[in-house]
Amino acid sequence: MKEHKNDASALQLLFNENRAEWPSEKFKEIFVEPTYLQKLVSMRPCILVGGRGTGKTTALQSLKYDSSLERLSSSGLGFGDLEYLGIHLRMNKNRVRAFSNGGVDINLWSKIFAHYFNLLACLELTKMTIWLEEITGQTLQSEFIDQILVEFDISEKIINSEELKVRLQREISKLQVCVNNPSKLQEITLSIAESPLRVFAEALRDSGLASNKIIFCCVDEYENLLDYQQGVINTYIKHAEPPLSYKLGVRKNGLRNRNTSDSSDMLRTPDDYSEIEIAEEGFEYFARAVAEKRLESAKLNGINIPTNLSDFLENLSFKDEALLLGAERVSKLVLSELREKNSELFETFKHKPHSENYFLQYWKEKENADILDLARDWVDNEVSWKTRISNHGYASLFWLSHGNKGARIKKYYCGDKIFISLPAGNIRYFLELIDNAINYQLEEINYKLPSSEFRLSPKSQTLAARDVGKRRLDQLEGLADRGVQLKRLVLGIGKVFFEYARSPLGRTPETTSFIVSGESKDVSSITELLNEGVGHLAFEVTPRTKATTNLELKDDEFRLHRIFSAFFEISHRKKRRITFNSKDLLGILDNKPAKAIASLLEGEEQADIEDLPEQLAFFSAFYNEAGK
Repeated sequence: MKEHKNDASALQLLFNENRAEWPSEKFKEIFVEPTYLQKLVSMRPCILVGGRGTGKTTALQSLKYDSSLERLSSSGLGFGDLEYLGIHLRMNKNRVRAFSNGGVDINLWSKIFAHYFNLLACLELTKMTIWLEEITGQTLQSEFIDQILVEFDISEKIINSEELKVRLQREISKLQVCVNNPSKLQEITLSIAESPLRVFAEALRDSGLASNKIIFCCVDEYENLLDYQQGVINTYIKHAEPPLSYKLGVRKNGLRNRNTSDSSDMLRTPDDYSEIEIAEEGFEYFARAVAEKRLESAKLNGINIPTNLSDFLENLSFKDEALLLGAERVSKLVLSELREKNSELFETFKHKPHSENYFLQYWKEKENADILDLARDWVDNEVSWKTRISNHGYASLFWLSHGNKGARIKKYYCGDKIFISLPAGNIRYFLELIDNAINYQLEEINYKLPSSEFRLSPKSQTLAARDVGKRRLDQLEGLADRGVQLKRLVLGIGKVFFEYARSPLGRTPETTSFIVSGESKDVSSITELLNEGVGHLAFEVTPRTKATTNLELKDDEFRLHRIFSAFFEISHRKKRRITFNSKDLLGILDNKPAKAIASLLEGEEQADIEDLPEQLAFFSAFYNEAGK
């Protein structure tokens, strides 16, 4: 890392290099081994499942031959200690989707695509071979090159790996031209599925270049493949044998086809491969390690910054946040009412802190009860009320914003635990949150770093969380095939949960999840969209933890992705669920979303436009379309 002394520009670079696809001189320096790496590097084929930004590409690239050696070298080990060598293939959506239609039978397309994949993989194996030759001083003998050429029916005499690389590149280009001009496909001689890869892997082993090392074929963005193409590669995985193994990176719900070329022989786990859900693999430990490694790197380069994430991300206690959100204002209203109605109770409560007194008003509105009865009960049952505040205090913070017009922040999202929770296992979101917070903090101090340690304030963190949620919401339109519909659905459901959070009357606190009911056709239609949204990180899904009836046991429980929590000012915690009618959810997608939202809220009063947070007020036209 380039040295910066107390430089604001260095801070701005600290967390914004967060994509493995972007070239970075610091990859080796800032790479953190994911908690699941040991599972990933086993001989067994493996499918790595996670949304965009969860670290799939970074993990797969870390298996690549040069990256894995760099990591070993940093530990004082060398080439001889490498147990595996990996190649990395990214399934480019524009290219793989070209292998379809054109009047060509699907069975022929399967053979053509298998040939294409063989060429791509063997080209990467050739690049790895050139690297191995440089590392070991050995060469891949011509007899082994001949074996590879035979697999592609190439008769040209090629004597070294560099020439093989050029020839394979030419074959790929030739095939791509023919695919775009299907009448020319008859000019192509097709290799058999997987055979060239196996011959190449065995050649590297038998020649001594790879000796006894496992060779990983890492296939990234597997969801971009058409269903039949997934079937082709599934066959490779199904029949994988040493020294070759496959590692796939796929979006949630992106593995749409588990068939192989033999439709009766499906790909199954754990028989054929192991599956790793990134979000379930110790994200908190991983995220903290990623952040603190960057903080330590900055500290070593002269930036006055804490190296502990919990110190870097300033937190707020419940009492402090309540006061910032207006607890004192509400407490004074409570005391004023008690003074008028019961002087004895007033004397008792005027000695309590504002961060407790306000809760009387919250509970009064929640239970539609008399404040004197509640105050007397509090005096008689102090312990019970302490427990009540503990159980409902967090939910009451959202209610505090009710009527607090003009406040830029009506709920804080700050501290290491919340910043690790909001991304829901997505390391890119985590880094983006911190990067945005750094920019807000620098702006607040006019880019003049203090002499004390640079820390991120609760305000900067909250504004960053709100912005990242807004950015992700806007990006949905371009990420998914039905992105516009997903955005509308997120906006509608988010508005419902916002209203739940700010108006507690008759509701359980922190309702953030939902299941879908209604006619089977409608349920199927909206569930299909919700599942697409899960794949694009608009929603999260879990199997139901509490079944109401035996018929509901298989229902999935959905929630908005936590990255939207600050945008909609709702709880990031998974607490309680509600049932939404599928017809109402589908109604959000038509031209009268306000009517559907009102139905989901069962006609209850909603916040006026002037009471909406500024980020929601931006979508007032959507929330107030004709049809209420």
